[in-house]
Amino acid sequence: MTQENEKTSDFLKARTPFVKLLTANHARIYAYIISMVPNDSDADDIMQETAAVMWKNFHKFEPGTNFVSWAVTIAKYQILNYRKQNKRSRLCLSEEAYDLLISETEKVQEQSQDRLQALRNCLNKLSDKDQQFIRMRYYDGSSARLVAQKVGASIDAVYRYTARLNDWLLNCVRRTLAAGERP
Repeated sequence: MTQENEKTSDFLKARTPFVKLLTANHARIYAYIISMVPNDSDADDIMQETAAVMWKNFHKFEPGTNFVSWAVTIAKYQILNYRKQNKRSRLCLSEEAYDLLISETEKVQEQSQDRLQALRNCLNKLSDKDQQFIRMRYYDGSSARLVAQKVGASIDAVYRYTARLNDWLLNCVRRTLAAGERP
Protein backbone atom coordinates (compact mmCIF):
# COMPACT_ATOMS: atom_id res chain seq x y z
CA MET A 1 0.00 0.00 0.00
CA THR A 2 1.39 3.39 -0.94
CA GLN A 3 1.78 6.19 1.57
CA GLU A 4 -1.00 8.14 -0.12
CA ASN A 5 -3.37 5.16 0.11
CA GLU A 6 -2.50 4.74 3.78
CA LYS A 7 -3.31 8.41 4.45
CA THR A 8 -6.63 8.04 2.65
CA SER A 9 -7.42 4.88 4.57
CA ASP A 10 -6.58 6.52 7.92
CA PHE A 11 -8.67 9.56 7.02
CA LEU A 12 -11.68 7.40 6.12
CA LYS A 13 -11.36 5.31 9.28
CA ALA A 14 -11.32 8.50 11.36
CA ARG A 15 -14.48 9.73 9.62
CA THR A 16 -16.47 6.50 9.73
CA PRO A 17 -18.16 7.44 13.04
CA PHE A 18 -19.26 10.73 11.47
CA VAL A 19 -20.80 8.99 8.47
CA LYS A 20 -22.63 6.53 10.72
CA LEU A 21 -23.98 9.28 12.99
CA LEU A 22 -25.02 11.49 10.09
CA THR A 23 -26.71 8.60 8.28
CA ALA A 24 -28.60 7.54 11.41
CA ASN A 25 -29.74 11.09 12.22
CA HIS A 26 -30.06 12.74 8.81
CA ALA A 27 -33.87 12.70 8.84
CA ARG A 28 -34.07 14.40 12.25
CA ILE A 29 -31.59 17.11 11.27
CA TYR A 30 -33.33 17.67 7.95
CA ALA A 31 -36.73 17.82 9.68
CA TYR A 32 -35.43 20.64 11.85
CA ILE A 33 -34.12 22.53 8.82
CA ILE A 34 -37.28 22.07 6.75
CA SER A 35 -39.36 23.36 9.65
CA MET A 36 -37.38 26.60 9.59
CA VAL A 37 -37.04 27.24 5.85
CA PRO A 38 -39.83 28.08 3.39
CA ASN A 39 -38.93 25.71 0.57
CA ASP A 40 -37.43 22.28 -0.02
CA SER A 41 -34.69 23.43 -2.35
CA ASP A 42 -33.28 25.87 0.20
CA ALA A 43 -33.61 23.24 2.94
CA ASP A 44 -31.61 20.80 0.80
CA ASP A 45 -28.88 23.41 0.30
CA ILE A 46 -28.78 24.20 4.01
CA MET A 47 -28.59 20.49 4.85
CA GLN A 48 -25.60 20.13 2.52
CA GLU A 49 -23.90 23.16 4.04
CA THR A 50 -24.65 21.88 7.54
CA ALA A 51 -23.18 18.46 6.72
CA ALA A 52 -20.06 20.11 5.26
CA VAL A 53 -19.54 22.21 8.40
CA MET A 54 -20.16 19.16 10.60
CA TRP A 55 -17.62 17.15 8.58
CA LYS A 56 -15.04 19.91 8.87
CA ASN A 57 -15.59 20.29 12.64
CA PHE A 58 -16.25 16.68 13.61
CA HIS A 59 -13.02 16.63 15.59
CA LYS A 60 -14.75 19.07 18.00
CA PHE A 61 -17.69 16.72 18.61
CA GLU A 62 -17.42 14.87 21.91
CA PRO A 63 -18.34 11.18 21.54
CA GLY A 64 -21.13 10.17 23.88
CA THR A 65 -22.83 13.57 23.74
CA ASN A 66 -25.99 14.31 21.76
CA PHE A 67 -25.05 14.30 18.07
CA VAL A 68 -28.43 15.66 16.97
CA SER A 69 -28.18 18.65 19.32
CA TRP A 70 -24.69 19.38 18.02
CA ALA A 71 -25.88 19.08 14.42
CA VAL A 72 -28.99 21.22 15.00
CA THR A 73 -26.84 23.95 16.56
CA ILE A 74 -24.74 24.00 13.40
CA ALA A 75 -27.90 23.94 11.27
CA LYS A 76 -29.24 26.89 13.26
CA TYR A 77 -26.24 28.98 12.24
CA GLN A 78 -26.60 27.89 8.63
CA ILE A 79 -30.25 28.93 8.74
CA LEU A 80 -29.28 32.32 10.19
CA ASN A 81 -26.82 32.77 7.31
CA TYR A 82 -29.56 31.81 4.88
CA ARG A 83 -31.90 34.38 6.43
CA LYS A 84 -29.28 37.13 6.17
CA GLN A 85 -28.77 36.33 2.50
CA ASN A 86 -32.52 36.29 1.80
CA LYS A 87 -33.73 39.21 3.92
CA ARG A 88 -35.37 40.91 0.98
CA SER A 89 -37.46 37.89 0.12
CA ARG A 90 -41.15 38.26 0.94
CA LEU A 91 -41.22 34.63 2.06
CA CYS A 92 -38.96 35.16 5.07
CA LEU A 93 -40.49 35.29 8.51
CA SER A 94 -39.86 38.03 11.04
CA GLU A 95 -37.09 37.72 13.64
CA GLU A 96 -39.71 37.10 16.32
CA ALA A 97 -41.33 34.31 14.32
CA TYR A 98 -37.98 32.58 13.75
CA ASP A 99 -37.06 32.92 17.42
CA LEU A 100 -40.40 31.38 18.39
CA LEU A 101 -39.93 28.54 15.88
CA ILE A 102 -36.43 27.85 17.19
CA SER A 103 -37.64 27.85 20.79
CA GLU A 104 -40.58 25.55 20.08
CA THR A 105 -38.48 23.21 17.95
CA GLU A 106 -35.93 22.87 20.74
CA LYS A 107 -38.72 22.00 23.20
CA VAL A 108 -40.13 19.36 20.85
CA GLN A 109 -36.67 17.85 20.32
CA GLU A 110 -36.07 17.65 24.06
CA GLN A 111 -39.48 16.05 24.60
CA SER A 112 -38.78 13.57 21.80
CA GLN A 113 -35.47 12.65 23.39
CA ASP A 114 -37.20 12.14 26.75
CA ARG A 115 -39.88 9.95 25.15
CA LEU A 116 -37.29 7.93 23.27
CA GLN A 117 -35.24 7.33 26.43
CA ALA A 118 -38.40 6.41 28.35
CA LEU A 119 -39.27 3.91 25.61
CA ARG A 120 -35.79 2.40 25.80
CA ASN A 121 -36.14 2.02 29.57
CA CYS A 122 -39.59 0.46 29.19
CA LEU A 123 -38.30 -1.97 26.55
CA ASN A 124 -35.63 -3.05 29.03
CA LYS A 125 -38.39 -3.85 31.56
CA LEU A 126 -39.96 -6.40 29.21
CA SER A 127 -39.23 -10.09 29.63
CA ASP A 128 -36.61 -11.64 27.34
CA LYS A 129 -39.42 -13.33 25.39
CA ASP A 130 -41.24 -10.02 24.86
CA GLN A 131 -38.03 -8.24 23.88
CA GLN A 132 -37.28 -10.97 21.35
CA PHE A 133 -40.80 -10.63 19.94
CA ILE A 134 -40.40 -6.83 19.62
CA ARG A 135 -37.04 -7.32 17.91
CA MET A 136 -38.55 -9.74 15.41
CA ARG A 137 -41.55 -7.57 14.71
CA TYR A 138 -39.96 -4.12 14.56
CA TYR A 139 -36.17 -4.21 14.40
CA ASP A 140 -35.94 -7.05 11.92
CA GLY A 141 -38.96 -5.69 10.06
CA SER A 142 -40.62 -9.08 9.86
CA SER A 143 -44.24 -9.14 8.76
CA ALA A 144 -46.91 -10.45 11.11
CA ARG A 145 -47.20 -13.51 8.87
CA LEU A 146 -43.47 -14.25 9.11
CA VAL A 147 -43.46 -13.74 12.90
CA ALA A 148 -46.47 -16.07 13.17
CA GLN A 149 -44.56 -18.72 11.22
CA LYS A 150 -41.44 -18.27 13.37
CA VAL A 151 -43.28 -18.57 16.69
CA GLY A 152 -45.87 -21.09 15.54
CA ALA A 153 -48.92 -18.92 16.15
CA SER A 154 -51.76 -17.51 14.09
CA ILE A 155 -51.50 -14.07 12.51
CA ASP A 156 -54.40 -12.92 14.71
CA ALA A 157 -52.47 -14.04 17.80
CA VAL A 158 -49.43 -12.08 16.62
CA TYR A 159 -51.57 -8.96 16.10
CA ARG A 160 -53.17 -9.34 19.55
CA TYR A 161 -49.80 -9.91 21.21
CA THR A 162 -48.31 -6.92 19.36
CA ALA A 163 -51.24 -4.73 20.40
CA ARG A 164 -50.91 -5.85 24.03
CA LEU A 165 -47.16 -5.09 24.07
CA ASN A 166 -47.67 -1.74 22.33
CA ASP A 167 -50.35 -0.80 24.85
CA TRP A 168 -48.12 -1.79 27.76
CA LEU A 169 -45.17 0.18 26.33
CA LEU A 170 -47.33 3.25 25.70
CA ASN A 171 -48.64 3.19 29.26
CA CYS A 172 -45.15 2.62 30.64
CA VAL A 173 -43.77 5.61 28.70
CA ARG A 174 -46.69 7.77 29.85
CA ARG A 175 -46.20 6.73 33.49
CA THR A 176 -42.47 7.39 33.27
CA LEU A 177 -42.96 10.84 31.80
CA ALA A 178 -45.87 11.72 34.11
CA ALA A 179 -43.81 10.73 37.14
CA GLY A 180 -41.27 13.28 36.01
CA GLU A 181 -38.56 10.64 36.02
CA ARG A 182 -35.58 11.56 33.91
CA PRO A 183 -35.59 8.52 31.63
